Amino acid sequence: MRQFYMDTNVFIAQLKPDDPYYLEAKTIAQQIQDNEIQAETSVLTLVETASVASRLYHASKRGEKGNNRERKAFTIKLLRRLTTLTTRFIHIAGDSPIAVRSIKTNLPEIFNEAIILSLQTPLRTFDLMHLAAAKHAKQMNPELAAFVTGDGEFLSRKQELSKIIKIAILSPKEYVDALGLKQR
Repeated sequence: MRQFYMDTNVFIAQLKPDDPYYLEAKTIAQQIQDNEIQAETSVLTLVETASVASRLYHASKRGEKGNNRERKAFTIKLLRRLTTLTTRFIHIAGDSPIAVRSIKTNLPEIFNEAIILSLQTPLRTFDLMHLAAAKHAKQMNPELAAFVTGDGEFLSRKQELSKIIKIAILSPKEYVDALGLKQR
């Protein structure tokens, strides 16, 4: 279970002291940094982190006119922080014909898989993309044992989703507890 798929919200939670998984997310990030555990995540996590960083910076200014240069620097700092963790970013290369009945078009493979997953379970777009990336990661790495997320919808449907991608879905707290990690 030391190899896991990390949802974007786990990385973001360590940046927000008011997040319910703040302490566990910090512990997970430190364990990744110390090479005690290995994370895999979608390249989508980079895009989501940039988006969240920009919005966090804007919200921290609360009506003040924020400096665009400072916002950019803050966003780049968070992206650098994410990419310096020993995390494998999953990118499913190549296009393939859509695998749904008589629809004839080529799509990036990750989109194709997300569409197929949408026929099995109703999730938001980015959640489907993460689910598709995790499913692919599991196929490439049989040691991948958990999908760690703070997403309430994922957690409320973890049995159903675990069956679809063949990976246990755990909250950051459940993951930290399962590995017996000490919170830092």
